[in-house]
Amino acid sequence: MKRFLFTAALLTAATSAITAHTLDGIVKDHKTGELLIGTVIRVKELPSVSTTTGLDGTFTLRELPDRGRYTLVVSYMAYKTREMVVDVAKDYDKGSEKGKDGQLIIALDEDLQQLGEVVVTGRREYRSDRSAVETVKNAASVLNVMSQQSIQLSPDVNVASVLQRVSGVTMERDASGEASYAILRGMDKRYNYTLVNGVKIPSPDDKNRYVPLNIFPSDLMDRLVVSKSLTADMEGDAAGGVVDMVMKDAPARFQLQANAAVGMSDYFWSGARDYLTTNRSDYTHRSPYEAFGSDYKASASDFRNGPVQMKSHATPAPNFIGGLSVGDRFWNNRIGVMLAGSVQNTFRGTERTYNSVKMASGEQAMYISTLNHRYYSIHDFTAGLHAKLDLSLSNHKLEWYNMYVRTNSKGVRYNNGVNTEYISADSYTQDDELRSISSTQSIFATNLKGTHHLTDRFTVDWSGVFSQARAEDPDRTYVTLTNTVGCSAGAEGDAVSGDIWSQEKNILKTLPKSAERRFQHNKDTDWAGYINLAYDTRFGDKLDALWKAGAQYRRKERSNRYYSYIFNPTDISQQLDGNGYEQFANVDWVCKTPYSQASQLNYDSKEHIGGVYAMATLSIALGELNVGLRAEHTNQIYTMLQHFRNMGQVGEQSYWDYLPSASVKWTPTKKMNVRLSYYRSINRPGFYEIVPYQIQGEEYQEKGNPELKRARIDNIDLRWEWFPSSTEQILAGVFYKYLKNPIEQVFVTSDGKIGAGTDAYYMPANLGNAKNMGFEIDVIKYIRHFGVKANYTYTHSEITTSKRQYKEGSAEYKTGVTQTRPLVNQAPHTANLSLLYKDTEHGWNAQLAASFTGTKLALVSPFKDADQWDKAMFGLDFSAEKKFHNGISLFFKANNLLDAKRERYLKTVNQSNLEYEGQKSDKTIVGTYRYGRTFLLGVRYKL
Repeated sequence: MKRFLFTAALLTAATSAITAHTLDGIVKDHKTGELLIGTVIRVKELPSVSTTTGLDGTFTLRELPDRGRYTLVVSYMAYKTREMVVDVAKDYDKGSEKGKDGQLIIALDEDLQQLGEVVVTGRREYRSDRSAVETVKNAASVLNVMSQQSIQLSPDVNVASVLQRVSGVTMERDASGEASYAILRGMDKRYNYTLVNGVKIPSPDDKNRYVPLNIFPSDLMDRLVVSKSLTADMEGDAAGGVVDMVMKDAPARFQLQANAAVGMSDYFWSGARDYLTTNRSDYTHRSPYEAFGSDYKASASDFRNGPVQMKSHATPAPNFIGGLSVGDRFWNNRIGVMLAGSVQNTFRGTERTYNSVKMASGEQAMYISTLNHRYYSIHDFTAGLHAKLDLSLSNHKLEWYNMYVRTNSKGVRYNNGVNTEYISADSYTQDDELRSISSTQSIFATNLKGTHHLTDRFTVDWSGVFSQARAEDPDRTYVTLTNTVGCSAGAEGDAVSGDIWSQEKNILKTLPKSAERRFQHNKDTDWAGYINLAYDTRFGDKLDALWKAGAQYRRKERSNRYYSYIFNPTDISQQLDGNGYEQFANVDWVCKTPYSQASQLNYDSKEHIGGVYAMATLSIALGELNVGLRAEHTNQIYTMLQHFRNMGQVGEQSYWDYLPSASVKWTPTKKMNVRLSYYRSINRPGFYEIVPYQIQGEEYQEKGNPELKRARIDNIDLRWEWFPSSTEQILAGVFYKYLKNPIEQVFVTSDGKIGAGTDAYYMPANLGNAKNMGFEIDVIKYIRHFGVKANYTYTHSEITTSKRQYKEGSAEYKTGVTQTRPLVNQAPHTANLSLLYKDTEHGWNAQLAASFTGTKLALVSPFKDADQWDKAMFGLDFSAEKKFHNGISLFFKANNLLDAKRERYLKTVNQSNLEYEGQKSDKTIVGTYRYGRTFLLGVRYKL
């Protein structure tokens, strides 16, 4: 009997398993066919059985008993809930159809009666991945788009970090490790420009036009658009591309979003390195020159002591990031309002080794002249405000947009430096330098725009823009002390072998050496106006022609002020008492330059840019043709406020540029495009670059170049695009750029030549002609709850310049020495890979994001085979989010999980370098950088 019951139970279980049924299906929009991700499917008769559609719009219901018909309840926000009866044995329903592989296709209708205009407005906001893919597909030029949905779920918190996920984009980092500027397709940051809501903004940078992207919080954006080709209605000074930050727009109904997060960097967790601060609340706000006039004789008592009062802390305060946005529409949806703000209060640290190198007479490889170990402690406070008001009437729309971003960076750099040329058998000299800064950058922009449909075919739009960028760097302080260090074993080799920085130091005496107080501020003000006319002509049912013409005018004014005061110790033999950091505040100083040093960096400049264009777009079912011509006139004038011998006080450049463009888009199917485009662009010198200044920079002598010319670039793009679904894409293309008179920062001798002489300055110069070419591929693919985003770009560039090279064993130079190299900051290989997970039913999202940047040229040397290179880097970041039904989400972000370190090196080796710690037999290590990992845990609320 027992055997019979056991056998019956097994048969019953086996029969149930055999008869259990699996139902596969896909949910789409009834009208557009777009996949509906996150749709909930429930079985009415079995409350415990439910599922959601994955990232590819598909679903699977498992273990349905084969007992006949069931009722599926299908629901999705903003769509009508649908009930449908399915026979699990036949997979049949009268109101549905089968797709490939027997999938059940379920079509949902929008709930227009319930939500009114929400559906229309939602699509216009471009916040979803679906809208981002649609924008790429329908664009007139070569684009990459990141939606708010992707930005929010990424591990990134500012625009610079987000942008590095785009194909062909690498980020340039400063000495403290912060990613700030974008390198697009191997073209240096100078070859790109930045827009906010389609309008160019000025830069707070004291030297250049390009905008630091790390000052823009990512949670203020609706989407990020990168244009890699230009049309005639776009300003023509971009060869790499254009970055357009499209900020949050007014929603169709009331919306409230808030987020807050705390975190920390593990750089300070180990306790091996303290967080350093100075008393920046007690600093000299204005230079004596500006405060009291040019005739005032400054003394040490005019400068406050806060910037040299250094203290150490075991750990800094936690990082905090917060944001709030609220928007709604009023007056029967005619008026829309959006207000948003964001705050980021972060603390970070960086450890850097920096080895100065020199070329000795008769040598072929550089030797290390100075060993430096630098520690950065940085406190960044960034705030952003954004407000938009729009009024929509019949055939007319007015938009008023305002933006303000501001970042303040307080930082301490503590540097230990050893000159390798002055190491004796008994001791060596170590210079300890303190640099204390509190710099502020800000950008304000207000834009009034009107769009008027005067007839069914004739449209006029215009914009008036005022924007202003500022940078203030008051009382940047440098103090250097000289320590005499006794060698541990009384031998020269012992003094420098091993890790010199971790050895127990025997400080014999500490003397003051020098000090400097710098005051710098600049302001860049823009007034700009745009007008565009568009007329649509139809030729039958198959051909549509859009004719456009327009004009633009920009007046820019830039002022720069720079004052430097040099100090000597009152008593050069004063031996300092105290321990460690306290000694910097114990020195008595006398001002060596009481009237401030005369500086070529005190200048005012103006720039007038006018542009007109005409273009036509012909469209048929199989694609479109776009041709256009843009003409731009540039006039730059600078006036130096101080007079210098053999140097004119006023300089001017004025020129016209004619920039043709043409593109063809062939659409063989609804899901495929083939694009071919050509455009000509320019790159103007920056204001700072054409001023004939000369100054000692952070690491090199810097010099301006009043003879600098604009670069002109011819650009060709060919790209194939396939969109398997509304959220998936495969983009593959090639590009070619030919640069005439490209501008790069190089070492130039005092007589203006690259390749002869003794004194060298780091300055911008035109370097003949260059080529830049490559290919890229971008893939987005989803399978149920999993997805992959991957891109890869290969870039190759060439430029040949003259170089210096000694005759072996002689102080004379060889003649006619040249070398071919890539463009600065161009990495041949860049790649991104993101693995996605999304479970709408349980509210889980996760992303593991990897990035790779290949070896790239970082700094050009005047000597052959002495250029400095950045080693390839691999980064890994992670983010996760858990959503709850009450609108609350918890999220987690982690960056630099592998604790990746930067390395800068020379490809040659001088045998004398091998005695120093960290050096290698096949290359000379010039510098290393370590930033640590960062973690963030937060909560987000959406109503």
